[in-house]
Amino acid sequence: MPSLSRIALAAALAFAAAPALAQDEAPWTVSGGAWVVSDYVWRGVSQSQEDPTWQLELATEHESGFYVGAFLSGVDFIPSGADYDDGIDYEVNAYLGWSGQLSETLTLDLNYTRIAYPGSKEDFDADFNEFAATLGFGGNYSATVVYSDDTVNLGSSAWYWQLGGEWELGASGLMLGATAGHYDLGPELGGSYNDYEVWLARSFGNVALKLAYSDTSGYDDVLAESLGERHLADGRVWLSLGYEF
Repeated sequence: MPSLSRIALAAALAFAAAPALAQDEAPWTVSGGAWVVSDYVWRGVSQSQEDPTWQLELATEHESGFYVGAFLSGVDFIPSGADYDDGIDYEVNAYLGWSGQLSETLTLDLNYTRIAYPGSKEDFDADFNEFAATLGFGGNYSATVVYSDDTVNLGSSAWYWQLGGEWELGASGLMLGATAGHYDLGPELGGSYNDYEVWLARSFGNVALKLAYSDTSGYDDVLAESLGERHLADGRVWLSLGYEF
């Protein structure tokens, strides 16, 4: 298993090479970034025991709309004081897909993501697949549906639906966004819950700042057995600071 330092070094070298690649290969564009977040919140649930962590992403997209990339983040699924270790320190999301314009007001994004947790010990393998479709409309709104055939490798399929929107706040440079989602994990994993998020974001050149509030409803003790302790799904404010290109 590659060490975290090697992964970070490889990502840094890739970031440094990205502008040259984008310039030499005209049909392709390269994007990515590196962030520090005060909490890694995924669908309303902390993935880092409510602690700060790091995140990296690198992607390339062809002019035809096809793209491929990877997102990495530090994670921590073991509560403080536990007498066991799952061996998991980071998450890797490798993805590929296609996005394009259907009309003047409609866009479509289709993608496949493999979510993996390198280093996981036996009995803690949580790697799984997700297939997603996002319809953008009106320039500000989106509707997403996600299907997993084996959610967090626990033998049950799941669906996730989300509605979202984002708006420019005049000439302030601020963006306001909001999402509402419903995660249906089926009876095998304890049912379903809802998640909500409201955020403000502002870019200063390549530096990006985001302040968000996340919360859930319907997240109970049964779901907590599969997805993390109940307090990890409580309402929370979190901050992201990064360099994006």
